[in-house]
Amino acid sequence: MNDIDQLPADYMKVLYRAILNLFNETENDMGKQGRSYASYYVKEEFKELVRGYHAEAEWADKCHVPTFDEYVRHGLATSAYGVLKAASFLGMEEGEEYEWLKSNPKIIKAGKMIGRLMNDIVDHEDEQKRGDCASGVECFIKQYDVSDKKAIEEIQKMVANGWKDINEDCMRPTNAPKVLLQHFVNLIRVTDVFLWE
Repeated sequence: MNDIDQLPADYMKVLYRAILNLFNETENDMGKQGRSYASYYVKEEFKELVRGYHAEAEWADKCHVPTFDEYVRHGLATSAYGVLKAASFLGMEEGEEYEWLKSNPKIIKAGKMIGRLMNDIVDHEDEQKRGDCASGVECFIKQYDVSDKKAIEEIQKMVANGWKDINEDCMRPTNAPKVLLQHFVNLIRVTDVFLWE
């Protein structure tokens, strides 16, 4: 807990304590059931999310517009899809399922990509008005020197390709149980409905 003192604002300290307590409680509960691996996976995804947020905060602070490729590397984490996915699977009984998830298969990468890029398409104008860091749309425009409309069209193609990857992984034999794949696809569908409605 001594890391708390290094945080620059009181609200961050409160949030840090709350998250730490949540993880400790979850870890204790999962440990009693002999499934401590479950909370470990959620914690690792959350760390990845925070690292992505930190990178975006630095970009916004420095008015830096990264390349689209650099943005996507961090943006996959800040879609929060990894944390949602990991937390929603806390009830899984088998450690092998977590090993499959940790391998970051194509279906998972595609889901993160879809969530990140769809959010960027929908919110990029509002984010720019607020002075947030550059979204994927602005990064694409800068890297490829294209219009706003062209950037959105190209990003929409990437989203469509992500769905193709998901469908492909659902059709081919995998170590993951079908119920796990279906749950994962349903999480992505919720993102789709939430952002486009």
